[in-house]
Amino acid sequence: MHILFAEDQEIGRFFLASHLRQMGHTVSEAVDGLQALEILRRNLASPDEERIGMLITDWDMPNMNGLDLARSVRVLQKEHYIYTILLTGKGDAYDRVKGFAEGGVDDYVVKPFEINEVKLRVQVGTRLMEAEYALKDYTANLESIVARQTQAIRDAQNEIISRLFNALQSRHAETGAHVRRIGALSAFMGERLSWPRDRINHIGAAAPLHDIGKIGISDTILLKPGPLTADERIVMETHASIGGQILSNSGSPMIRMAELIARCHHENWDGTGYPDRLVGEEIPVEARIVSIVDVYDALRSNRVYRAGMSEDSVLEIMRRDRSRKFDPNLFDLFMDSLPDVRVLLDDPEFRDTPHDESCHLC
Repeated sequence: MHILFAEDQEIGRFFLASHLRQMGHTVSEAVDGLQALEILRRNLASPDEERIGMLITDWDMPNMNGLDLARSVRVLQKEHYIYTILLTGKGDAYDRVKGFAEGGVDDYVVKPFEINEVKLRVQVGTRLMEAEYALKDYTANLESIVARQTQAIRDAQNEIISRLFNALQSRHAETGAHVRRIGALSAFMGERLSWPRDRINHIGAAAPLHDIGKIGISDTILLKPGPLTADERIVMETHASIGGQILSNSGSPMIRMAELIARCHHENWDGTGYPDRLVGEEIPVEARIVSIVDVYDALRSNRVYRAGMSEDSVLEIMRRDRSRKFDPNLFDLFMDSLPDVRVLLDDPEFRDTPHDESCHLC
């Protein structure tokens, strides 16, 4: 171990430093607290030098005494703990308590000392610091393992999402650009609401699965190139509950969010939606967000049975549904954010290709 030894008495410093080196330790010597502090600063700043892991210091020294040095060391050290032994002729309990409480000292040796006592205390401190280093390495390795496993889980979740979306596309010409826009706009709204980054990432990944339940709708209805009849509309509306069932009982927070979105994104603020006729804040906020961005994007998009509407026309329709279909506060936030929404959607990633005209998105 690299030991920093501060002692103003040259003979005593030479004597103890020699024994420490015989024990196999690297020893840096200082004549007072100020010099010791400078040695420590240089050591902590050097990427190549062995880190100082222990400080042995006399209490009574000129310029800066050992107790003040110990206090300064506790301020300097951050991730790297330095074990401190104080050498002192003050052997009463009051001084020992003062050193432990005010200086953060780990151990005491009272002068005059027997060299074997110092060696034993250094050995104890060395074992404690080795255990500290081992624990730190173990923690770092554990964090690395957890990070890799977490990434593996995320990769698996992303693969599940991709496969579910591919399954939906095989039945329904849902455009890749549309679902990317829904994911991006939903994440954008999460940012506007100052959500934690994990929650923003979750809604960005979950929102594209809002219509996954359309896998369970017959092609006759799903691919009909025109408006649906009343009976067909009833069948089409079952896609919300089907989507919730497909995604139910997952242990993944993101998939659980996708379940709520799939089931509830057609619920209306005033309770007139489906499938559960939820009212107001009974509707999960993630589903309320997707409801707004899905309608905005779907009405602006070209479909085989109609041309996409202008943004002015879309917003006129949506304003009429404020407080009926849409959460009024979220709707107002979306409206206030339209300049940024337009910039976001101008990215080539979100533009439709000529064949991107799907049926019955909403």
